[in-house]
Formats: sequence, structure tokens, C-alpha cells
Amino acid sequence: MKKFAMVALFAVVSLGMVFAAVDTNTGNVTIQGTVSQVFQLTVPGNYTGSISYDSSTHWDLSKMKVISNVNNWILTVSSQNNGNLVDTATSGKIAYKVTVGSLFNKQQPTTAGIRSSAQTMTPKNGTEYAFAIDIDAPSGMYQAGTYTDIITLTVSGQ
Repeated sequence: MKKFAMVALFAVVSLGMVFAAVDTNTGNVTIQGTVSQVFQLTVPGNYTGSISYDSSTHWDLSKMKVISNVNNWILTVSSQNNGNLVDTATSGKIAYKVTVGSLFNKQQPTTAGIRSSAQTMTPKNGTEYAFAIDIDAPSGMYQAGTYTDIITLTVSGQ
């Protein structure tokens, strides 16, 4: 009889523990959402201008615009011809410098690209930057011809 009583007591204690573990009145739910990175860049269109053969040249291109919801984004400016306008007929070169608002001030782009400092995220409608090209006055004369280069602007996270 003692054995039976011990088994019955054990069963009651065991079942009581099971019910006590299930009987709670609070719980946690973890929720998570993801905001995708936004990098939008509006660049000036193609530009054709005159280059002075005896004084410096300044071209104001239209503004460029960056939209980004990422802190520490950077702008990279690279040049197909390492910061030179090139006349393919004569292989003549004319060096130029780029200004992009407060990000770059008269810096010659390279093929690998020059990088801005890290920037904070932009307002929802973006931030506009004046875009300009400067060509120093030549020490001699530039060869007559048509000089071109392709500038690539890239906005990305650091």
C-alpha cells in the first residue's frame, strides 16, 4: 500500500508540474522589418562646349542629385581617360578638373576614381549638387579638334 501511495503522489506531483509550466499569462513575440538601401543618382546630360585656346575654360553643367537613406554614402567620380579630354584624331589631351558642390572642388578625376568623404543620408527628395568642369589656361595652344571623355558618377555605401 505504501508503494501504491508513493506512485500516486509522484503522479500527482508530476502532472502538477506539467500544468504549472503551461499556465502562463504573458508571452513575447519578436517582429522584424527590413528597409532596403536606396541609392538614386540623377546626372547631367551630355555636354558640348567650347574650349578656349588661350585662357581658362569653365563649364557649368546642370545639377546632379543624390537620394540615399544610407549614412556614410560616398560619391566616386571616374574618368575613362584619366581626367583628360582626348582628341582621337590627333591623340591630343587636355586635362580638366571636376567640381561637384561641396563634395569635390576642382579635382582631376582618375580612371580608378576619386572618392568624396562619407556623407549623411539625404532628405527624402534628395540633395542637389552643382556640377562643373574647369580647364586651366594652356601654356601654349591647344591643337584644334574635338576632345571627349566619359565621366562616370557612382553613389554607394562606404
